[in-house]
Amino acid sequence: MITEKTYMPEQPFFQLSTTDYVSQLSLCDRGVAQYYSFVNLNADNDIIAVPDGTIDIIIQCSGNHPRAQVCGSVKKGRQVQFELGVKYFGIRFFPGTADALLQCPLNLFTDQEVLLENVYDRADELAERISNATSFKERICLFKKYYAKRIRENSSVSTLIPYLINKINKSHGDIKVGDLAEDTGYSTRHISGQFSRAVGISPKLYSRIVRFQRCLGLLWGQKQLSYASLAQDSGYYDQAHFINEFREFSLCTPAQALGTSIQ
Repeated sequence: MITEKTYMPEQPFFQLSTTDYVSQLSLCDRGVAQYYSFVNLNADNDIIAVPDGTIDIIIQCSGNHPRAQVCGSVKKGRQVQFELGVKYFGIRFFPGTADALLQCPLNLFTDQEVLLENVYDRADELAERISNATSFKERICLFKKYYAKRIRENSSVSTLIPYLINKINKSHGDIKVGDLAEDTGYSTRHISGQFSRAVGISPKLYSRIVRFQRCLGLLWGQKQLSYASLAQDSGYYDQAHFINEFREFSLCTPAQALGTSIQ
């Protein structure tokens, strides 16, 4: 089993760059980490998506045409376009769990946004129903019903991928693929191939992302931290390594992300 509580993915710019943002964590629905909703009021229509190792389903609930998109894992920080003044409803899955819904290798979606109707024929009905719902709570209930019916079609569960994810999560990303291979008895090639298909990214990149996500939690939780202490507490080699990777994954410095000064 995946001990999902050891890793909660963060997308801070979705909240910082939007209005009417609401969120509900979900540790009971199989594989679902979070439900959220927002309205984009950013003039250039772009919101920064940071790597978190997850797959999201984002449904446009207002505007010209309701639609549902699969948003795959991103390998680097990426600016994602959302229509101005439009309400969106999102479902974020824990790493390695969205295949229960999508029923295809998750690396097909990496760094891409794909219409859900191209994956599942009746997905347009889901988008229409959620768009017509009048509350955040009602949208969650509608998706839960859809999801429960959909995942019954896929009962097979691999034990290797949850085990690998759990090992990486517990180490806060401080583990090598060779160590995972030695621990499981599989080759590094086999582990990397299986992991990429099930999660969408390599185990090495996922480990880097888990470390970065830990850094985000420290950054928002303790605003007086210095660059040096952030680097050390997050498991980076040094301050330069920390800042370079933070820029790669967030498109900004820690100080810019926080909107304040860090020593």
